[in-house]
Amino acid sequence: MRERDLPDSDVFDPAEAGLDLDAELEAELGDASDAGDPADDPVGDRPSGRHRPVPVLAQGDGWLVVAKPPLVIVHRNARMRHVSAVLQRVRDQVGGRVYLAHRLDRGTSGCLLLATRRELAGPLSLAIAGGTARKTYLAFVRGYFAEEGPVEVDSPINYYELGTKEASSTVERLGASHEPRCSLLRVRPHTGRHHQVRRHVRDLDHPIIGDSDHGDSRINREWRGRGSRRLGLHCIRLELTLPDGSALDVRCPLFEDQQALFQSLPFWEEARQREPDLDLPALSWDWVGPVE
Repeated sequence: MRERDLPDSDVFDPAEAGLDLDAELEAELGDASDAGDPADDPVGDRPSGRHRPVPVLAQGDGWLVVAKPPLVIVHRNARMRHVSAVLQRVRDQVGGRVYLAHRLDRGTSGCLLLATRRELAGPLSLAIAGGTARKTYLAFVRGYFAEEGPVEVDSPINYYELGTKEASSTVERLGASHEPRCSLLRVRPHTGRHHQVRRHVRDLDHPIIGDSDHGDSRINREWRGRGSRRLGLHCIRLELTLPDGSALDVRCPLFEDQQALFQSLPFWEEARQREPDLDLPALSWDWVGPVE
């Protein structure tokens, strides 16, 4: 079925459903303005009539978890009206509308939870925002991260018009090197603030490589020369209790660009030992771009 044969997929509106969610969560679900660094490879957002389907990691009655490719927005917005976003790709795969339960930034890859029935979008959003849900990220950052044990970060985040919000994350080193000066971190946010992982590692003076909002532009340019052309952030695992009471535990492999980069770094073997999911077979870069 061609894209124009179906209406655009919906972005779940919590207020319309009568749900009183945190203001940041509402903003996060409805805001796809993060178009990324203009220096990023634009292949994922190329306005093409045909794209490869999105890898499905798990699915059940009324929901599915997909592997969001990097450099692809989750849904269209005023600046990018005609690109093939994740929602449009998945909609065409399943032959019907799909709804975001949360979102990932354009440059971020990894686990993305969607509802395939509108009445489940609200409960899934609440489940992923709840205290029992856990998202695990891999953050590729600037500098040598010296701490051996877990580091708790509780610096609040200022959203200007929304005020300051409490936020907490646990950061652990998977590997680090002095040459090149970089580290791979495992980050588990305990609150669901917008850009929380990106801001908290920046607060530790280890901004994510490729982060044009909170990072180091000079370092970003250097790493583009090394072949790292996107945000170094990947949601590798998603755990939560589904609305029916069952447990969901999904892992997303790295895409092959990041796996190849990490394998070339001195700390790869150390990181593999600390995070066994790094050994999952990598997802092809072909998932990112259009069918030629």
